[in-house]
Amino acid sequence: MIVTAWFPPEPAPYGQMMYEWAQHLAACGLSVDVITSVPNHPQGIPYAGWRNRLLQEESPMPGLRVLRIGVLPRRSTRHDRPRGILNRSLAFLWFTATSFLVALVKTRPHAIFAVLQPLTVAVPMVALAALKRAALVFNVQDLHPDALVALGLIRQPWLVAILRRLERLAYRRSDAIAVISEGFRLHCVARGANPDRVRVIPNWIDLDEVRPRALPSRLRAQLGLQPGDFVALYAGTIGLVSGAEVVLEAAVLLRDSDVNVVFVGDGQLVPRLQSEARSRSLENVRFLPFQPRELLSEVQSLGDVSLVTMLPGHGTTSVPSKILGYLAAARPVVAAVDDGCETARFLRTAAAGVIVPPNDPRALANAILSLRDDPERARRMGAAGRRYLEDCCAKGGILAQHEELLRDAAAGFP
Repeated sequence: MIVTAWFPPEPAPYGQMMYEWAQHLAACGLSVDVITSVPNHPQGIPYAGWRNRLLQEESPMPGLRVLRIGVLPRRSTRHDRPRGILNRSLAFLWFTATSFLVALVKTRPHAIFAVLQPLTVAVPMVALAALKRAALVFNVQDLHPDALVALGLIRQPWLVAILRRLERLAYRRSDAIAVISEGFRLHCVARGANPDRVRVIPNWIDLDEVRPRALPSRLRAQLGLQPGDFVALYAGTIGLVSGAEVVLEAAVLLRDSDVNVVFVGDGQLVPRLQSEARSRSLENVRFLPFQPRELLSEVQSLGDVSLVTMLPGHGTTSVPSKILGYLAAARPVVAAVDDGCETARFLRTAAAGVIVPPNDPRALANAILSLRDDPERARRMGAAGRRYLEDCCAKGGILAQHEELLRDAAAGFP
């Protein structure tokens, strides 16, 4: 059984990964139940055409059943941040409670694979594993509550203390933990996880789905870009932790050059960025919403250089999944992140990017211009990134590692 808050048709990359993980297990002859929500990410509102029923079932392939839980509709805006935070918290608690009840009544798992987000899933999944006598494997994509505390979304000491207890409970009571980096592994061990049960397994990407494409593209023409225009691409979810405001400030410095900044995606910061771009008459900035999955290669190949940003202090609690798409498209990456954080280490290991300080628009603009002015260097970085993914993050090899971890964890259960 897989428990995840995100799942296709939501565009969140990790939701797509969970679908591929479920497909892999089903193809191995296992019976797989996925518990997730009615698609609603990132706005928190059910997608058009979807009924927001308490529970609905799908069977996309033999051996795979998807149990979708209705969501509490919410709409947060930058003008009403407290209400937005409250709505998100209620939605997480709703998913936590209902996913437990659905799993308890509708499933008979031999093993449970749960994404540890929201952190509140720790208690019901530990309880469910005990009641069902099933192995419990947590997957850690972000370090909570640290990320929320650093953002200032949680300030109450009593609430932080409760969430840290939940974190320790999850780490101590799980039969295995999959983390995406060595830094995450050390964090889990420091918070009480058994070192022998924590395994570093990086996220994967389907390298057959995302391939480098030559310029120009239909999307460039759609955006009114000229063949010779240089494009810096920011693709993916654009949330609070992203610190994507620095990209807009860099665009101000680049407005008299041939560099165009293109945002492709959605998230809480998008309305603010769009409003700021209009108010400052930034004709070199363009926005597109998330594009259909079949255009993924074209989206990732839209830019000459790709961008990733994170607020200062957040590189230790999260690793943006957008990096994998950038590297799969063989594009060099400019990362405005803390030096030494997990994202910086990943790009340096892959020899695929330039690291600049977060919240430094001039450094970001200069790095973009340096790659524009040295196309051979940019090409080498892009090619190195693609090779690194082929060697270390290809879908087949990473899924095999996850399967081995799951089978090892379940070996001691009847």
